[in-house]
Amino acid sequence: MEKLLELEIVTPQQQVFQGKVLSVSVPGELAPFQILYNHAPIVSALENGVIFVITPDEKTHRFAVSSGFLSAAENKVSVFVEKALSPSELNRTEIEQKLNYLKKKLNEPLSEHQKKEIKQQIKDLNIQLKVLV
Repeated sequence: MEKLLELEIVTPQQQVFQGKVLSVSVPGELAPFQILYNHAPIVSALENGVIFVITPDEKTHRFAVSSGFLSAAENKVSVFVEKALSPSELNRTEIEQKLNYLKKKLNEPLSEHQKKEIKQQIKDLNIQLKVLV
């Protein structure tokens, strides 16, 4: 018997992934962690980051995700996030152009609130780049 998890990744708009997996690694609010077969039941908040999914054929699938939460029990894992982007939805050139623009914008006179927003956007774009390995 294969030791597999049933995983679903869901946004308010759609189900992004559904299927059997060997493992899923998520950006937990306190630290990243991995769920394997027979993991203890857990509910955890997630922060912006990358979800790594390893399927039975040992392929790794990556998703750039926004904050949300995870629930795991009895080898069923549900991930609920505001946004989840797969590599096919991302364009490296566009992301790099946005990053360059935002980094230049940080050198302009801005309020602390504006700087904080730009820094978060830069962080999110860097997360997206990690998905495009």
